[in-house]
Amino acid sequence: MKITKFTYGKPDSDWGNIDFEMEGVLENKSDHDVEFVKTSVIMLNENDVAVGGTEDEDDRVFIASKDSGDVSLLSWQSVHKDKFKSGSGADCKALVHMTTYRREFVKVGTLEIPEKEGDLSEIKKNISIGGVAELMGMSVLRMKDSDDGDAEFEIVSSVRNTSDDFIARAQTTLKLMDQRDAQLEDTYDYRELPAKSSVTFQPSFWGLKPGKIKNGSIVVTASVFVPIDTFTAEATPKPSSD
Repeated sequence: MKITKFTYGKPDSDWGNIDFEMEGVLENKSDHDVEFVKTSVIMLNENDVAVGGTEDEDDRVFIASKDSGDVSLLSWQSVHKDKFKSGSGADCKALVHMTTYRREFVKVGTLEIPEKEGDLSEIKKNISIGGVAELMGMSVLRMKDSDDGDAEFEIVSSVRNTSDDFIARAQTTLKLMDQRDAQLEDTYDYRELPAKSSVTFQPSFWGLKPGKIKNGSIVVTASVFVPIDTFTAEATPKPSSD
């Protein structure tokens, strides 16, 4: 990882805060595409004392195997000028840590939308996700319609980490389709998943009119994000040209 931009602005006249920005380029030397990154930055003053920092994650990034791509490392992070002896961001130093992840994706299946209260629709199989996790089926129970006449459901799925590694994100995605196979809504949920642990998801749809979802279905996919590599860098900023 190479830091290509690290700048600081002038202290804010009202509050005394100094804004910092940082960008970089990541070279993906692995055999996997990068589809998720987690980044942390520690801001130090001239005494190497922590005066700020941030943690961030990005699931919109995509860097193909053996390719390079831009990454955002710090966006408008503010530190008060009095935390630096000179009152300037020139005395700042940043320590940057990044972990890249590959995505393991699986098409789970399709659930028929239960027709009436008390009906249950199930995916009756356990599905491996990339050989590191397992989706323990899924159930959709039709509940009593709301006072507004909207259809109500209780949706439950569970994912367990079958590996000895930490999974940064386990995610289920549901797409609600009408009887003509047109998408009406979608929803997703995700959590961290420590080694040999499990998590239960209960995603929801809102404001669904019974007539609109009649004879419809729910298409289910699942993903886990598994670590590829870690990177560290250190940088000092330059004055912003803005």
